[in-house]
This record gives sequence, C-alpha cells and structure tokens, in this order.
Amino acid sequence: MTNDADGLIVAFATVDGVAIPKAHFGEAQQYEIYRIKADDATWLESVTNPHAGEGHGGGSHHRHEHGGGKGAGIGRLLAQHRVQIMVSQAFGQNIVRMRERFVPVKIDVDDVEAAIGLLQRHWDQVQSRWLQGQARKHLVLHSHP
Repeated sequence: MTNDADGLIVAFATVDGVAIPKAHFGEAQQYEIYRIKADDATWLESVTNPHAGEGHGGGSHHRHEHGGGKGAGIGRLLAQHRVQIMVSQAFGQNIVRMRERFVPVKIDVDDVEAAIGLLQRHWDQVQSRWLQGQARKHLVLHSHP
C-alpha cells in the first residue's frame, strides 16, 4: 500500500485521453494514469486497452459473462501499472472481482480534469476505501450534492 504522502495511482477510462465515456470501464479505448493526492495530480502515462470491444458480440462473450479473459486481462494490465483506483462513469459485472484489488469509483462527470477534482473533493473517502483492503466496496461520487 501507499502512504498519504505518495498519493494513489488512478486509472481513468477514456476514449481519447480526455473524455470519460458512459460505457463500462472495460470498454474504454485507453486509460489515463495519474498519481493523485488531495492537493496535487501528476499525469504518469496513457495505456491502451487491448481488451476494448471484447465480450460484446465476439467469440469471447461467453468467457466475459463468467469472469474469463476480459476482466482478468484488464486486472493484470492495471496491476502492471500499479493502479489502485479505477474511475469510470459505468462498470460491468466484473466490478465485484475488481474491487478485491482496486477501488472502482463511479462518477457522473465526463472528462478527466473534472474527475480529478471530484476525487480530490472526496479524498478522505477515496483513501479510506482503499485502506479497507479486499473487503472494500465500490465508491460512487456525485459532482452535485
């Protein structure tokens, strides 16, 4: 785990590095990876999602439904980049398994900059959820109270 001074590594689901789609996290074309603290955000890298489009109309759909390749592949991809927090406007059924390793955060804003601000406004909640370990639940953050 990371300490407060280090911040948390966050992956934002995007279509173009800026816009956060309404589609599930696993459908994003790429992930923008940031190190975020309560008062700072540092972009680290863009990571292409090689699993985008899997499980929706192709031969891999059966595996997707039963927790096969897609969710596990995205989990491995995120772990390779030391991601701790996943941010998207929507998540699919793999959220149950993903929250054992990550904190899935469902948001209602559609761009990375607004999402960073939303995380920072709720930073205590985000950190607390991360520290709960494998028993954690996902987090839902709203831009308007």
